[in-house]
Amino acid sequence: MHRLAHLFGAAALVALVAACGDTTTRNEGTAPAAPAGPTSSSSPSPAVQPVKATAADPAHLTIYPDHIGPLKIGMSLAAAKATGLIVVDTGEGASVFDGCVSAHWKGRPDRVWMVFNGKYGLRALDSFGDQKTAAGIRPGSTLAAVRRAYPHLTWRIDGDETPAARRTGGDALVDVVKGDGAHYRINIQNSKVTDVQLESDRPGCYE
Repeated sequence: MHRLAHLFGAAALVALVAACGDTTTRNEGTAPAAPAGPTSSSSPSPAVQPVKATAADPAHLTIYPDHIGPLKIGMSLAAAKATGLIVVDTGEGASVFDGCVSAHWKGRPDRVWMVFNGKYGLRALDSFGDQKTAAGIRPGSTLAAVRRAYPHLTWRIDGDETPAARRTGGDALVDVVKGDGAHYRINIQNSKVTDVQLESDRPGCYE
């Protein structure tokens, strides 16, 4: 974006146009950096304190390749509870597989789920509300938009022998950051996204 700066002198008006091209590329694998705060020449700036994740408005969080807000693939159940964002399921269906525990986003139906393994932590995490990937993919996005955002997507093996380029439904898998231990699982039906999840690269606790 170009910014126009005006300098006013006592005797004359000088217009200075500064063209500043934005060459910064956002990396979907990381959250955007916080803007620098104001500085003062008269007094030292206070020490910068780390930003603590809160439960404020989780419906608008970005779905990053390995986390949504403070909930990160691989984190322990205890750490996830400490965020105040989850409710552990109880009763029938609380344990989906041996050694696994299911939970859901606080204030949401239990179908907006997540699942934990005692050894490897958070294994899968569903999104909800206005949550979307950094590329803008969310329920309602078109398959064409998904292909543009993630041209290297693959399809989960499900017995469908339709060539990948002609598929209009199924689970599209997207590994944005190689080696981070997680990937997107984007469910698509009739060329429209119906759900976006994060999954661990390690199998187990879910299908």
